Amino acid sequence: MLSLLLSGCVSIPSSGNVQQGDPAPSDASSLDLDILVDPPIVDGTQQQILDGFLTAALSPRNNYQAAYEFLTPAFKEQWQADENATIDVLADREFEEVSDAQIRLTATPAASLRDNGQYEVATSAAPLPLEYDFEQIDGQWRIAGAPAGIVIDQANFTQVFREYTLYFFDPAYRFLVPDSRWFAGRDSAQTSVVQALLAGPAAWLAPGVTSAFPEGTELSPAAVPVSGRVAEVSLTGAAFDDTAAAQRMQLQLNQSLVGSVRNVGEVALILNGVESEAGVPANPAVRDPRVDPRPVVFDGESLGYLSTSGDGITPIPGISEQVAQSGATGAAIGPDAESAAILDASGVSVLTADADPVALDPRAGLITPAFDRAGIVWSVPAGAPADLAWFSADGQSNGRLTVPWSGTSIAAIEVSRDGTRLLALLGDGPRTYFLVAAISRDADGLPTALGTDVLRLAEVDGLPLDVAWVDGRSVVSLTRVAGDATRIVTQDLGGFASTRDGPSAGRLLDAGNSIRDVRVLTDAGSLVVQSGVGWQERANGIRFVASQLPG
Repeated sequence: MLSLLLSGCVSIPSSGNVQQGDPAPSDASSLDLDILVDPPIVDGTQQQILDGFLTAALSPRNNYQAAYEFLTPAFKEQWQADENATIDVLADREFEEVSDAQIRLTATPAASLRDNGQYEVATSAAPLPLEYDFEQIDGQWRIAGAPAGIVIDQANFTQVFREYTLYFFDPAYRFLVPDSRWFAGRDSAQTSVVQALLAGPAAWLAPGVTSAFPEGTELSPAAVPVSGRVAEVSLTGAAFDDTAAAQRMQLQLNQSLVGSVRNVGEVALILNGVESEAGVPANPAVRDPRVDPRPVVFDGESLGYLSTSGDGITPIPGISEQVAQSGATGAAIGPDAESAAILDASGVSVLTADADPVALDPRAGLITPAFDRAGIVWSVPAGAPADLAWFSADGQSNGRLTVPWSGTSIAAIEVSRDGTRLLALLGDGPRTYFLVAAISRDADGLPTALGTDVLRLAEVDGLPLDVAWVDGRSVVSLTRVAGDATRIVTQDLGGFASTRDGPSAGRLLDAGNSIRDVRVLTDAGSLVVQSGVGWQERANGIRFVASQLPG
């Protein structure tokens, strides 16, 4: 029998493509979980032993000690509980007796968890066969062979694992970039977080970020004790003689542990046996930069910030008039709102106050461009997702990059506000999916490559329309599903997706700084916001909404 003693737990539905629930609560103190499991049944059948093992694997206490009780002595030395996790749909599990000493579990994968805690949405719902071998030990059936890692259903996943956000830096150390991981075992969470920081960013994120921890740095002792709300992180393996690097290490640890891991309110950093007094940088990297909460809209006459009441637009000086004269159908606002990349009948160009337009991309069939904080404009034809190009805003530099995606069409792209990641919304036949790829840049900030590993996000049936960043770790997409009906998918990077019905005939998205700020522009020119279960008009007569960057 499985006993759960918990406070504030959450769960997610056991079926559906992307309709998972919200991740575990962000307040570390809100999760208080103990899982108690029974030992193997005396004279239990193979099926009873397997059922007990799968249940026992829900308890990470003492390195999954309860699950190991179901294994033969020899297999206890081989099985690695924390190597990975398969997250499946409980209702779809099927068991088959393959032989007198083997049972096959067929699971429907919903997601997987790598050994570094990285959550990945399953790219296929094809059945996954998992075989378990049995031997009798002193007349009792025990498991003698099993896949590495654990199998856990969706509903129990968030009761056993908790999401933690690690932070790395953009290459210029101006921004903190989030990297979500999931770890089990509340008592050892701080150790898991620090070990993951030292191991480096997730493979998909690594090309776009850097870490302050020198290569070869080790946690010694290999645990992070917490006393009086102070986590003691003792590192060895490097010289640690760079004050700036020590300050950045302290900042990474503070941001990744304090307020995230239960009972950690401060981090003491010890380098080669000596407590660091470097502190954090005087001008620390920014975490989750925010854009102006007002949407940037164009009504045919003015491009600017829509008032809170929705009845006025504050034009962007020097740019608004040029956009009105250009016949633009889409735009992205550049750094400090001093320029705009627009799409018009001639292609993509950049408008700057008191300067002539700079033509960048004359290709046909382009989508609305993306503008990043390094002053790079990104452009791609809707019908040729592989033909991605970038241009410096002055037109002096440009290039093509090999893309890490496939699809029949691409509807929208947008660069994260810290400049490290590119978000793309693609069509693949009758389905829509979106993904995030890291951006590698040279010393001048010019793109050199997109990461070959990507973080693939949710899929839905329908026609892709638009995509936007909500904040540093959340994105949102808009898809036309049937007739004028639309669907909005909100996705936590490295976590769950949730869906909701969008407004009728929606076509463009604006996300602001939170899920509550999401706005949709309809074909009729109405900018609507969610109000309860419906959508309420905030402004009308709008031609398009433009993405923007933090000031």
